[in-house]
Amino acid sequence: MSPLTRALGTVVTALLLIVVADAPAGFGGGPGVLDALDPTPDPVPDLVPVVPEPTPTPEPTPVSGWETVFHDGFDGPAGVWPDQWHNMLWTNAAAQNGLGQLEVGHLSQVRTNQGWVLPVGTRVRVTASLLMPDTGSNYAALWVQHPNGVDPREIDVIESYGPLKPAGAQFASHICYDDTPETAVNACAATGRAPIMTPVTQFFPAGAEPWSRFWSYSAEFTVGGDTVLFSASDPAGNRPYDITSAPDARRVPGNAAPIQIRLSNKDVKPEHAVPGGTRHSMLVDWVTVEVDYP
Repeated sequence: MSPLTRALGTVVTALLLIVVADAPAGFGGGPGVLDALDPTPDPVPDLVPVVPEPTPTPEPTPVSGWETVFHDGFDGPAGVWPDQWHNMLWTNAAAQNGLGQLEVGHLSQVRTNQGWVLPVGTRVRVTASLLMPDTGSNYAALWVQHPNGVDPREIDVIESYGPLKPAGAQFASHICYDDTPETAVNACAATGRAPIMTPVTQFFPAGAEPWSRFWSYSAEFTVGGDTVLFSASDPAGNRPYDITSAPDARRVPGNAAPIQIRLSNKDVKPEHAVPGGTRHSMLVDWVTVEVDYP
């Protein structure tokens, strides 16, 4: 091929490319043609699905508050034994009277079948609605105890000697017992473990003393704590007393042995008996044990 022919071919090719590039897309030219001439297609971006952020799970609200672990309303027929309690050895029984009450009569001693071993830090509240005897020859009580000789701690939520005795009604704490065959007289006091008794008769209105009408008596404490809150109340919210004991961890029930509730009606010693009164029985409307776990 001559040099002239080769030069003419180059010019024609260049003119064709210019025409194709400038032609409208509808006439077989333009960018669409150039794209077709390009063997490498444009990359197609991957489609990424949009996933919504998960809703965070809220932290659960801590549950705290009083929970009833024991209640007896003594609603059985007259003469029927309360099935949540057992009779203590060598004592008389107690029976429901058909009026929604337990009659804890002369020399009756009953204790809950159930006992509670609770974690340190657990708040405990024991409450009972009851009417005390009006005699002077016996004394009745609601006690919180460890029924275990190794740990004899006892809270007397309420205890009454009746209207004919100077002691009247009181709450108390025991961690040792005097005048037993195993100890000398006043051995507990001699070792700094005497009972602590607090009279409360003076706090009640005249004619509404513990032997004249029903009151609700309560003891509240914390396992592992060192104080007990003693109180009395009526359905109207009147509270004759709210008294916190002096700090002493020895006088607060622990968890080395179960905590149980005891209803008691004992005779006083003959030399301390005073004649009079008409009702020897303690009448118990209901008993409740509540706890608030740490």
